[in-house]
Amino acid sequence: MQSPIRIELMPGVFLTTVQTRKFKSSYWSIRLLTPLSEETAAMNAVLPRVLRRGTASCPDQEQLAAALDEMYGGAVEPLVGKRGEVHCFGFVASFLDDALVPDETPLLDDAANLLGDLLLRPATHNGRLKSDYVDSERENLISEIKSQINDKRTYAQILMTEAMCDQESFRLNRLGNLEQAQKINVGRLNSHYQEVLSTARIEVYYCGSAGSEQVEQAWREALMGLPRYQVQPLPETTLCMPTEVRHVTEHLDVTQGKLVMGFRTGTDLTSSHYPALMVANAIFGGTSNSKLFLNVRERLSLCYYVNSSLDKFKGLMVVQAGAEFDQMEQVRGEIMAQLELVKNGAFTEEELQAAKSALVRTYRGELDVPSQLEDFWFGQNLAGLQFAPDVLAALVEDVDAQQVVEVADAIQLDTVYYLMGSELERRKQSE
Repeated sequence: MQSPIRIELMPGVFLTTVQTRKFKSSYWSIRLLTPLSEETAAMNAVLPRVLRRGTASCPDQEQLAAALDEMYGGAVEPLVGKRGEVHCFGFVASFLDDALVPDETPLLDDAANLLGDLLLRPATHNGRLKSDYVDSERENLISEIKSQINDKRTYAQILMTEAMCDQESFRLNRLGNLEQAQKINVGRLNSHYQEVLSTARIEVYYCGSAGSEQVEQAWREALMGLPRYQVQPLPETTLCMPTEVRHVTEHLDVTQGKLVMGFRTGTDLTSSHYPALMVANAIFGGTSNSKLFLNVRERLSLCYYVNSSLDKFKGLMVVQAGAEFDQMEQVRGEIMAQLELVKNGAFTEEELQAAKSALVRTYRGELDVPSQLEDFWFGQNLAGLQFAPDVLAALVEDVDAQQVVEVADAIQLDTVYYLMGSELERRKQSE
């Protein structure tokens, strides 16, 4: 696998090409990037869904599916996410790699043109996005936002983030909120669509056997006519530290309590200390050999699950646990006790090596999964970094115990969020 080649196709439009014959399918993405904003988040979330409904030449799902079938079963899916204070939305796609096409007719140009059509030449009526597509996808988005409450574990983390980052745009849901989603109509969305085409930064990605010059030419033709005016600058993510610990408790009709603890680390993926932070998190709660799993869950049997994870763009560490209502405070105390052990260097050489080995396997494994490799390079490009997953794995291997202690010592608790049951459910458990 060759090192990625990154070029600027046109103002604010960047192409990253990874040439390899390792995979049977080529992997593509096109992401539009804008500042995360309450006013635009829902429209950003719904836009790729509407565009995915059809193009000018394939104006409905049936014709679009037939076109993909002719391309040996290609697949295109909408995506929406957030990275720090940046909202990213667009498409990911996979097609049979040109090196494996039976009749040796390359799919490169057709695939690029299809993605270009989805972005620039959607199905329209009277020069605007089709109102029935907009209305349908708006209702789907509203249903998805409402359904987030059904997954209590994810829902609790969403609510903790809103409380923890209440003064930062990172608090916003990647799907937007219900109020803004309900305001979406064809006029508003069409105007927003034209604006983001003109002003959003765009990241394009290709991983497959074709050379970078071929890929560049295919994308230049596919994106011909893309309007580029003043590209909107992206916000730099702020790394805040807490001034006090906040406690938030909410009650729902749940039979199991959810505890989510948000920590500020002061370290993001651009920092030279980030590999050490990853190792510290792995020792603490990021793996099945971690202190949280082995001690809080297994040895003490205090919770049904417990783990910690990092948001590498925002510099956050989040601990999640599920437990009985009357054990929540004990779980919180034990979590803090395990973190203190890491801060004090109370971990063995075996724990250190196990944590590093788990991370190395993860990052070297990304080289074998096209979607993970695409997401990795998107993150690197957004952060202005250039090293590959295997380089990051090597940096992890070089981390020593003292570096772990130093980076862990800076971690501070910001917000403790409890999702508790209704009074009836709590009485049932106490009986």
